[in-house]
Amino acid sequence: MKYFNSKYHSAIFYILFALAYFLVGITLTKLAFNSQIIPIWLPAGIALVGCYIWWWRFIPPLFVAAIAFNLNIFDSSAHEMVLVGNSFNEAMYIAFGVVMQAMLGAALLKFWLGHPLRFKKRKNIIYFIVVIAILVSLISANFGVFALSQFNSVYSIDNHWENVVYWWLGDTLGVLIATPFLLSLLPQKSYQHSVSVLPTIAVCSILFVSVAVTTQLYDQENRRNTIKIAEREVHVIENSLYRHTNSSIIAVQSLASQMQSSSILSQQDFYSYANQLLTQESFIKALSWNVKIPQDQRQAFTQEMSNIYHLDIDIVGEPLEEDDPLVIVKYIAPFNGNQKAIGFNVFSNPDRKSSLLNPSIKYMPVGTKIIQLIQTKQPKPAYLLFAPVYAQDNKETIKGYATGVFLVRSIIEQAISKEQSDMFSIGIYEDIDKPPFYSNYSGNIEQAKGSSLMSFTIDFAGQKWIVKLTLIESFLAQHNNQLALLLLILQVAVCSLILIVLLLFNQQQIALTRQVSERTHSLVKAKKQSDLANQAKSQFLANMSHEIRTPLNAVIGFSSLARKEDSASTLIGYLDKINSSSKSLLSLINDILDISKIESQRLVLESIPFDLNALVQRIDNMFEHSANNKNIDWKINNKLPVDTWFIGDPMRIEQILLNLCSNAIKFTSKGGVTINIEAEFVSANKVQLAIAVSDTGIGIKANQHQKLFNAFTQADNSTSRQFGGTGLGLTIAKELSQLMGAKLTVQSELDKGSTFSFSIQLETIEPQEQPLVTFENTNIASLNILVAEDNPVNQMVIKAMLGSLGIVPYVVENGELAVDIAKNQHFDLVLMDCQMPIMDGYRATALIRQFKTEQELPIIALTADVMPEDKAHAQAVGFNQHLAKPLELIKLTECLVQYVEVNEQ
Repeated sequence: MKYFNSKYHSAIFYILFALAYFLVGITLTKLAFNSQIIPIWLPAGIALVGCYIWWWRFIPPLFVAAIAFNLNIFDSSAHEMVLVGNSFNEAMYIAFGVVMQAMLGAALLKFWLGHPLRFKKRKNIIYFIVVIAILVSLISANFGVFALSQFNSVYSIDNHWENVVYWWLGDTLGVLIATPFLLSLLPQKSYQHSVSVLPTIAVCSILFVSVAVTTQLYDQENRRNTIKIAEREVHVIENSLYRHTNSSIIAVQSLASQMQSSSILSQQDFYSYANQLLTQESFIKALSWNVKIPQDQRQAFTQEMSNIYHLDIDIVGEPLEEDDPLVIVKYIAPFNGNQKAIGFNVFSNPDRKSSLLNPSIKYMPVGTKIIQLIQTKQPKPAYLLFAPVYAQDNKETIKGYATGVFLVRSIIEQAISKEQSDMFSIGIYEDIDKPPFYSNYSGNIEQAKGSSLMSFTIDFAGQKWIVKLTLIESFLAQHNNQLALLLLILQVAVCSLILIVLLLFNQQQIALTRQVSERTHSLVKAKKQSDLANQAKSQFLANMSHEIRTPLNAVIGFSSLARKEDSASTLIGYLDKINSSSKSLLSLINDILDISKIESQRLVLESIPFDLNALVQRIDNMFEHSANNKNIDWKINNKLPVDTWFIGDPMRIEQILLNLCSNAIKFTSKGGVTINIEAEFVSANKVQLAIAVSDTGIGIKANQHQKLFNAFTQADNSTSRQFGGTGLGLTIAKELSQLMGAKLTVQSELDKGSTFSFSIQLETIEPQEQPLVTFENTNIASLNILVAEDNPVNQMVIKAMLGSLGIVPYVVENGELAVDIAKNQHFDLVLMDCQMPIMDGYRATALIRQFKTEQELPIIALTADVMPEDKAHAQAVGFNQHLAKPLELIKLTECLVQYVEVNEQ
């Protein structure tokens, strides 16, 4: 498929596509959010369209552009923020995945689906979105993330599969948006069925802007919400730190209260209560009882300590001033590991002396600054709390201090959960100008990568801790990723749906254009067909006029001649010709009614037992004389099984054979007509019947076989002119055979004759007994008959027919009069017309049946409705029998004989 008028134009677009891949990729890195995520990767669509247009020729520039982008010589800092490569091996892997994805997608378009803006089938739109945009885009994502995990030291592998999904969704959006957009921008050749490109360009542009803006707004809003969550978490940390530092104050106060309540504190009492506190709080390193004594009691106190511990105890630490008291560690728990502190003079340390002399110690425990414990393998930060214990007899005199040593890291780790520690880079200071005594970040907290710095101050026991926190960037990304994935999936779904609508619109445009073109093209053909149809219609009307006027001419002509003729023999001849012409006219009308009912699907077939041999005999009787008159042979080869009847519609089978035999004799002037009838049992009660009517007539051209069974059609116009006829016979025969599940076929050769074959499968049945109708010993004239007929001419006809049988009927004009007279007089039989004014025959019969049964008063229907459903309806209303108009005297006589009592001799 050529898109360009010259190689020059093709080369320009070739270079532009390669540059577009690189430059658009660099631009889109600015849209990266949550670190490592680019929401829409348009270069995937650029690569697909390039390979679709130039096929394998686009591989070199695409490969080079992909490598150049991933090496990204203009902005190496981008490697730390987005999913790109920064080593040659890594860039090679990624570029290889890009080429494979683009070539596979292009191959599917070129050799399977076709041009995305000109899909011929609606399902191809779904295939394009599902297979090419979604499934094929997995190739580059898997290659790329694998390369990053193998070669990029900066890349975080913690969320490997999430990154695959993000890369995949970005490529999918790029293919969905960029592919139709770029194909719309290409130079358009003069296609037969073109579409407007403006809707495609507008929709794709809006989709790109919507995705980009939505993603950025989401990222900004989510970042603000995350920071709000972090600020709430900071307050939680602050409260937790206050609660845990207050726990240390409570522990010291509890120890002081216990010693305050004991006038004489033994070593056992101290250890008992101190061990309880140590068990309750894991952040307590040690608890001690420090006795306050004047310097002149030093010797005595030393002796007392030696007696308690059974060791030589010396007081360590000289007073800083001459009048300073001694504050000596008397008891300490746990003892092991802290025994060196026994006898230590706390007042000898300036910081601790300062804490003990703090005036606020009267109201609450007072703490020291952070100290580094050297008793452990590694120095641990801790602080001391002092709570005064007063003499029993003098509440103003301090007899000692309850002291606790508390581990700072243990308190902080209990106050700050692991999840909170993962959220923040935390540093805790006593002096902002000095390094923090606690930090979960190896570097300077001020330089930690993250959001703006947050801080608060903890004041307790005369001490002040400054806490600084910075929200970790990885937590921002992790928190955002939970909803970012759903956002991208939603964007892919929305873009897919909108693109489906767009491509369906394009396809509809093409379809409409194609239809207009095809219909415009078919107008000439339709006009020709219309002219031919008008010609056929005119010819048919001429034929029908001829066919109808011919018997009418005989009826009218012989009727006029009969008025002037007195010879009985001549009149009889006239009447015979009038009768024959009337039957021909009736046959023509019946054919027209039959074809009308067949086309309106109102023709219902009967399924009754019948004697096919008798039917064949009737055919033989009807046509043998006609064949003899034309000096042609007439032969029937009947191989039907004897003593076997069939179940079907005998009237319609006979109608088919009549049409076939009539045509055969009509179109045969020499030779003869042969009917071959064969029957083959296919099961115990089923026979495959085959009837072939062969003639040696004029034959039919091979190209005219198809239209032979069309209504109002003959082989050619000369046939109608030479032989007459309406052309309905074969049409009716064909339609009736199809309704019966039979086949009607023709084999013919011009000037050699034709063979029409009729094949049908019928069920068999034992021969049925037929009631014998006899006119002997019957007194038809004895019948008292009521006639309901509204038409005066028909009244005269029925009166004359009945009069010829010696019957004088009682005639009424409508059904209402018939009901009234039947109530008041006795009749042997009623002849009821079905269509009458005031009250029709059906209603009148139903009313009569309310007081007369079918045995008490037989009612015979007189109607032109002769279909099986009409007969069934008449019997359901209450008629005994059904006689079709126009009436024939012989059929009327056969009917009446059934209701006359036979005079047995």
